[in-house]
Amino acid sequence: MLFTLAVEALFLIAFLFLTIFGAGIYRETVEVQAANGQSRLLLSYFSTRAKNADTKDAVTLYDDNIGQVLSFADSVSGYAVRVYQKDGKLLEDYALAGSPLAPGSAAVIGRTEVFKVKRDGKRTFVVSTDAGSVTFTLKSGAEYEGQA
Repeated sequence: MLFTLAVEALFLIAFLFLTIFGAGIYRETVEVQAANGQSRLLLSYFSTRAKNADTKDAVTLYDDNIGQVLSFADSVSGYAVRVYQKDGKLLEDYALAGSPLAPGSAAVIGRTEVFKVKRDGKRTFVVSTDAGSVTFTLKSGAEYEGQA
């Protein structure tokens, strides 16, 4: 009888260790997936935003006292979505185009220490963050440059 209890205790301890080990692997997997999702979110955000604002002269890049600002304007309403980085956060605010930035009321898109935008030609932008970089080319304006 003592032998039977010892074998059952051994199986119970082995089961507990396997459960703890499996939970640790699951937690690590979820953390990796969350980080991967955040990276995709940051990079796909710019492509989606550019696609929605793809009209002539709607996407502009300028420097402010905070740093670089990528602006996606709506010519009909006169408002613009402005994206910039401050204190390790990528921020988005929606206000009248040309109005001062308001980081205190801006929405946080994600965390990044790096936010660099480079204009490559008249219609192509390269945005770099901690998650990597994404390139987008605006289709509007091609007819003004003599391209199809």
